[in-house]
Amino acid sequence: MRRVVDRRARRLILLPALMLIILGAERPGSFQAAAQTVPRRGDATRGGELFAKLACASCHDITTPWPGGDVCPNLGNIATEAARIVRSREYRGKARDAAGYIRESIVEPNAYIVPGSNYRTAEGRSVMPPDFAQTLTREEIDDLVAFLMTRR
Repeated sequence: MRRVVDRRARRLILLPALMLIILGAERPGSFQAAAQTVPRRGDATRGGELFAKLACASCHDITTPWPGGDVCPNLGNIATEAARIVRSREYRGKARDAAGYIRESIVEPNAYIVPGSNYRTAEGRSVMPPDFAQTLTREEIDDLVAFLMTRR
């Protein structure tokens, strides 16, 4: 009798776990998207220094609220706006939170382009340089994200 109960209990535990694995595997990119939203630690001070070194401020104003900006969106309150964008119906990227959106905007700028005629090339691509994922280290990207998350 005890063996029958143990088998049933095991099935009740294993069946839902197996279903979660199967359902998760059916959605391509779901594991990748989850990995992108895992909180990472960055250093906001180093991120601010890198923001200046890369001359990001030549296109992005970090003292004026989003959106605005003649060339690119202002980033004065990007942390707040990023959280709003991720929840909006128009957003089609993979990020799940503000930090993920900021990271995505740096490493994959064409995932979602902020509305505004000046923010796209004639071909419809983002004016943001597309190679930061290749030219910056993961730590540098983490630092930039940490810095931009201070802009509320």
